[in-house]
Amino acid sequence: MYDLQIINAKILTQQGQINGCITVKDGKIEAISSSPLGNSEQTLDAKGRTVLPGFIDQHVHFMDPGENEREDFIHGTSAAAMAGVTTVIEHTHSHPIRTVEDFERKKNYVEQRALVDFGFAAHVWPGQYEELAKLWQKGIAYFKMFTCTTHGVPGQNSADLYGAFANIASFGGKVLIHCEDEALTAHNERILKRNHRNDGYVIKEWRSKAAEAVSVANVCFIAKETGAQVTLAHLSHPKVVRLVQQAKASGAKLRAEICPQYLFFEEDGLAANGPFGKFTPPARSAQESQELMELVKNGELDILASDHAPSTKAHKTAGTIWTTPFGLPGIDTTSAVMLTAVNKNKLSLERLVQIYAENPAKALGLYPKKGSISVGADADLVLVDLEKRWTIEDDLIFSKAKWSPFTGFECIGKPVMTLLRGQIIMCEGKLLGKPGDGQFAKRA
Repeated sequence: MYDLQIINAKILTQQGQINGCITVKDGKIEAISSSPLGNSEQTLDAKGRTVLPGFIDQHVHFMDPGENEREDFIHGTSAAAMAGVTTVIEHTHSHPIRTVEDFERKKNYVEQRALVDFGFAAHVWPGQYEELAKLWQKGIAYFKMFTCTTHGVPGQNSADLYGAFANIASFGGKVLIHCEDEALTAHNERILKRNHRNDGYVIKEWRSKAAEAVSVANVCFIAKETGAQVTLAHLSHPKVVRLVQQAKASGAKLRAEICPQYLFFEEDGLAANGPFGKFTPPARSAQESQELMELVKNGELDILASDHAPSTKAHKTAGTIWTTPFGLPGIDTTSAVMLTAVNKNKLSLERLVQIYAENPAKALGLYPKKGSISVGADADLVLVDLEKRWTIEDDLIFSKAKWSPFTGFECIGKPVMTLLRGQIIMCEGKLLGKPGDGQFAKRA
């Protein structure tokens, strides 16, 4: 007797799309077949809908414990479940993981709160490497670093980068790095403040394309010199993507991450939104966002992530453009806006699955247990109605933010069911999962 069979499904496997049945037993995919294998305790009729591997969002901030008036694990993973995301990798800057004790404390706390599977990043402080190998052995997904001081986390200069990258490379660890040159951003900030600028347009001038490009070039060089495995976070314009591709071609072990805000928004429109358009690096021009989508389509960006970093409207409107928090809510909407891009022929469905499921799983050491529909994999699945037309509205947002920069966006395609290890945690817009359903996702 099997636990579950999903019949009449269009199943997207690595070998291509097939029509048939997925059989689940003990939380794992037992078989993929053209017809049911036998009796099961539960049968789901997909009614011709498409079944994809559950999405994996490798870059979210649920701020829990910490600034959890902005977001917490219950709301954040509820939003994930609603959007077809079955695994998240989280790090919060207000209570960063820096020691094994920090890791154990947070893991024990989150196990009671997560609705989907989860992992953690740890933060690296300049010159402080004693705990890094121990954290990697415990199962940390990657080490988050910055080249500019951000969210209270100190930036790393070139000497610091060499030291940290070499140390992490020595035990096979991985890095996710935020790239903006601190000298340039500080210089821009001084000029803007001297001119008494407080408008939304300061963001693109403060966190400039040049500041990102200088930092990316430096990180690429040091990564190659040290042999470190590095993912460059939230690349915002085509020039920096090309810098990464050139370094990869020369032998550097690099991956490039992209977020929807760089594919759908443009800098002047966001600037008019003031604090609600404040994130960094910021979006760039409309032409550059179109070029980035082409790079996604052509396989030159490796991983899609939301960089979900929400604030409530009250947080965003308190203070000035300089003091309001960076970041946007995103995990609620990433799958929907990208499915819309698929339906508008901006990229293929296979490519979306590759960058939002398969490649993150490989980068995180979770593949093929996660990120694929294959025999033996976790039955983390999302059923998608590719023809569903709907509009993103604030009252559909499960994040504590309760707003979205994509509000009003007309979508084509929607996750209609999410399964976590064979358990239905979302069905037709209703959240069925509960805190504690999620498990810690450790590397194979």
